[in-house]
Amino acid sequence: MVRAAIVGAGVAGLTAGYRLQAAGWEVDVFEATNSPGGRVQTVRRDGYAIDTGASALGSTYHSYLELARALGIEMRRTAPYIGIRRAGTTHLLDMDKMVRSGVTTPLLSPSAKLRVARLVVDVAMAKARGRLDYADMRKAAPLDTESARAYATRALSAELDSYLCEPIVRTMLIADTDKVSKVELFSGIANIFTAKILAAVGGQGSLPEALAARLKVHLQTPVTEVLRTENRVRVSHSGTATEYDACVVTCPLPEATAICVDDRGVLGPLNQSLGYTQCVSVAVGTTRPPDCPAFLVMFPSVEDPDVALMFLDHNKAPDRAPAGHGLLSCLWETGASERMIDAPDEQLIEHTLASVFKVFPELRGSVEFTHVTRWRRALPFTRIGAYQEIGRLNAGLDPASPVQYAADFMSAAGQNTAVEFGNRAARNLIGSRGRRCREGRFC
Repeated sequence: MVRAAIVGAGVAGLTAGYRLQAAGWEVDVFEATNSPGGRVQTVRRDGYAIDTGASALGSTYHSYLELARALGIEMRRTAPYIGIRRAGTTHLLDMDKMVRSGVTTPLLSPSAKLRVARLVVDVAMAKARGRLDYADMRKAAPLDTESARAYATRALSAELDSYLCEPIVRTMLIADTDKVSKVELFSGIANIFTAKILAAVGGQGSLPEALAARLKVHLQTPVTEVLRTENRVRVSHSGTATEYDACVVTCPLPEATAICVDDRGVLGPLNQSLGYTQCVSVAVGTTRPPDCPAFLVMFPSVEDPDVALMFLDHNKAPDRAPAGHGLLSCLWETGASERMIDAPDEQLIEHTLASVFKVFPELRGSVEFTHVTRWRRALPFTRIGAYQEIGRLNAGLDPASPVQYAADFMSAAGQNTAVEFGNRAARNLIGSRGRRCREGRFC
């Protein structure tokens, strides 16, 4: 039996393990925490299903959707409306009628609306030139020369930066536009406005839970070393070392750099420069829903410097809250999260509720419960130049190596990217093994 170890039970690791097992491999998945899923987790409580991390996905996420179908996971469309706050008002955009909605909305001035055409053209050209290919982010390097804010204020206007670009970037990366590369803005435009938004029935955690149920997952078992030997890979954990034919590493970059002895020279430079955003997520269950049809409300930093967005989960998917109730998931911007992440739950809840009641005063007196999640590593912090470094890392990794990587630092992080890179890692190992067998080498 050919054996593989998977380091990390997030979506990428579980996908790789699932594909290898389907190809006849024996698979052990090692997870340092007490639950599978990584940053795709659903907490179920009192009839609510709280997506504490990844919350929805686009209809263009073909690899994810193909896997979900194979696992029997049903997807549903969210409500078609998103809201963007300006001057104390929530302006709704209908994603089913985006052009008409964009033309008629009072969110933007007439002059700002005219400048949106420049943004559309720039994103379309980037896609046409292959600059937004998540399978190979080296192609994004020519775009990775300025921050999203620098681009927006140079090519568009300060108004568009505040009330269009920044809400999108905050939704995609939980960070203000001055902190991240314009690649994030372009990918956000390409994803949000060119797809239908979907949610998994039962919670976003349904997919990793279904994968984990089909695999041998060792929880609370951190791997301490991955070392290539002459013909195999030695994986150390819990004071023991086990030989495997191959290994897929999917843990965050600092851990990968620490445990993958042979590849520290490749991983180290990126580890020195990349970093991760942080995020505080506060879920609020209410005895009534707010008077808003949107599934998502975005906040420019000029409207709320701390809370970046609110998912109205009961509009995102009806199974997220009991009938007649509301569920809001409020995500903080990374700077505010970094400043407040160690504050007591009560302080985080009080601060979040102040923002909730400012937007939805009708919810005062209706709060049924709250739930706080702290993500100390939310997403790779893709500042200017990060994608150039990511491209160099991918170029330096050997697709024929018995140690493969399928981690968030390989590309733009996301659920679909995780599935794609998990598939790729498994495909590389299966293909490499087959070539060695055909050549009469160790098999």
